Amino acid sequence: MEKRELAIAEMSAAEEKFMAFKDDYNGQRWGNATVSLFFSLEHLIKALLASAGIEATSHEGVKILFSMHYIKPGAINVKIGRYLGNLYDRRATAEYSPLRRSEFTKEEVDTYLEWVKESANEILPLLSKNGIDTNTFKSLINFP
Repeated sequence: MEKRELAIAEMSAAEEKFMAFKDDYNGQRWGNATVSLFFSLEHLIKALLASAGIEATSHEGVKILFSMHYIKPGAINVKIGRYLGNLYDRRATAEYSPLRRSEFTKEEVDTYLEWVKESANEILPLLSKNGIDTNTFKSLINFP
């Protein structure tokens, strides 16, 4: 798959996951909302990587390649990498620890939403610079 085609597909996946997040948020399904936020951010990062001709095939690969190509060179703030790691951990709890799903709260998810918005504010300009349309995602993150 061509890098532009893959980047566009990843953007579409990021948008779909963010729409799922909105549904879960409105339905007060905080664990599911956390999962959707993680995947939305991960797909956004995968779109950025793909737009530069870099393809990641695992969660760990996304973290490593994102750090190597964007965080370490200073193009993206290091805290964005931390947000991704923390969301990954909470996603795993939400998906694989059903007895702990009730610990997720609106306040926690609101924090994660701010993380994703902050991340998007750094990532979207780089995607645009690489010729990827980010308008749909921009409109989606103006939530709630």
